[in-house]
Amino acid sequence: MIRTTTDAVRHGYAEQYYPTTEELKPDEMRIVALGTGRPFLRRSQANASWLIELGNGDKFIFDFGFGSQMNFTALEIPYQDITAYFCTHLHTDHVGDFGQIWVGSWAGGRLKPLEVYGPSGPEPKYGFKHFAEKQMESYAWDTESRVSALPAIGAEVNAHEFDYSKVHVIYDHNGVKITSFPAVHIYGGPVSLRLDWNGLSFVYSGDTTPSQFMIDNAQNVDVLVHETFNTVGQLMERSGYDERTARAIGTKIHSDPGEAAYVIAQCNPRLFVAFHFFNDFDTAPEMESEIREHWKGPLALATDFMTINATKEYVITRMAKVSDHVWPNKAKHKDFGKAERKPPMPMADWLREKQIFPKF
Repeated sequence: MIRTTTDAVRHGYAEQYYPTTEELKPDEMRIVALGTGRPFLRRSQANASWLIELGNGDKFIFDFGFGSQMNFTALEIPYQDITAYFCTHLHTDHVGDFGQIWVGSWAGGRLKPLEVYGPSGPEPKYGFKHFAEKQMESYAWDTESRVSALPAIGAEVNAHEFDYSKVHVIYDHNGVKITSFPAVHIYGGPVSLRLDWNGLSFVYSGDTTPSQFMIDNAQNVDVLVHETFNTVGQLMERSGYDERTARAIGTKIHSDPGEAAYVIAQCNPRLFVAFHFFNDFDTAPEMESEIREHWKGPLALATDFMTINATKEYVITRMAKVSDHVWPNKAKHKDFGKAERKPPMPMADWLREKQIFPKF
């Protein structure tokens, strides 16, 4: 019997998820919300990002918006363990932490090239390859000044651009398939992502208005994370938007709660996770009420550090309990000191002459 429950204890889990204390079962998927908010960044909700951990040891991050990587480090996972990063589109609230997944992971112990995937665009300048190259170019001083102190391999980036306009497999390794399909969001380029592994499936919408692409590619998935923007009324009252702006943002650029729920009802997932809204005590009831007009099934309203464990028998949701004072996980650092460095950048004589060496 397939069950969906929030009762973690019944299935042998702690009521809260304490990072590094639970080993994934070989047939299990764990999904952690690293960022669930909107482009306006606030302490309670980082920009969009989701971590997917699989029982085969693979770990993927879908989107890496601003602030999300502080939440990732709170999980105390070695950067070396991240298999690859994927982005759905090039809005900053989905890719703003590029510098962190690159340089932060390098300083945090990554001893392999950064593997990162993103969609093309209608023109090359709107594609992921252009974005990654310009990001790397803008960090030239940062990275070139570090390669003598940090392992040189950590500066390497493998930026994989894939066709946004197709429904196709963009990653197929170690029993994991990740499929990209188009998302309808302002202009050509955005995609949604589907991960299939070991009979389990996860779909992440990125940003999208209601579309047939989602209905066709998310049928009966185990976990469907779909953007569900704040209501038009909330945008007017709380963000100060006029009605025209609120409707444009909330329903023409994003999916409002009713629209998202309508799509979800056509997909019939085991669990619908609504994200990309400000999840507060005074907004959540209205959000849920509008969702329930179209979707009666299992529902979770996402906030940062929400944790989902999925097997073929059950899906459970709970919160992670983390520390604000973590250091990098050094479990994979044994080869850090042995890795090749590059010669340092030469400092100008007039600077070097002013350097002092205190003798204590």
